[in-house]
Amino acid sequence: MKVNYKHIADDELLKRFRQYNDKMAFGILFKRYLPLLLGTCKRYLKSPEDAEDLVMELYEKCADILKSSSEIEFLKTYLFVVAKNAALGKLRSKKILIEYQDIVKLEVEEEKNNQLILKNKKELDLLNGMKLLTQEQRLCVEHFYFKKMRYKQVAEVLGMDVKQVKTHLQNGKRMLKNYLLKSGNHGK
Repeated sequence: MKVNYKHIADDELLKRFRQYNDKMAFGILFKRYLPLLLGTCKRYLKSPEDAEDLVMELYEKCADILKSSSEIEFLKTYLFVVAKNAALGKLRSKKILIEYQDIVKLEVEEEKNNQLILKNKKELDLLNGMKLLTQEQRLCVEHFYFKKMRYKQVAEVLGMDVKQVKTHLQNGKRMLKNYLLKSGNHGK
């Protein structure tokens, strides 16, 4: 039986690769992020050929690292950082001088990516905080804040009265705020 990998989520492909050494799963996963890797390497190296060569090197490196490390939570961000660092390392090894403007552009890009990493951490903290809520609180918060439903709509969907929805939202919001404060996100 042939498996159609194209519709499988990244984390499931990564799991298959780690547990069963499924090289096809890794190949599909790497192919999904190939444009990101190539674009990142081209941006730094300014040479399509050098970028392609580096991405081929990264294929082996990423396979080894992803196989052994279970700490990688945000694959896209991780792959971007690996490609960026590899490209910068290649530049350093060739002792290529980059014009001042290019350095400034790269620093701006890096700051944007650091913001993305911070955003991903905040989202992860929020998801972990949601796990602490009761089922009713979690459902009310999801419908009201994430699905942008009104109190009455949430009440109808969940089979509650509006007062119950408001109570669950208030308690859930308070618990999330306390959790985020303790996890270091300061409720932002």
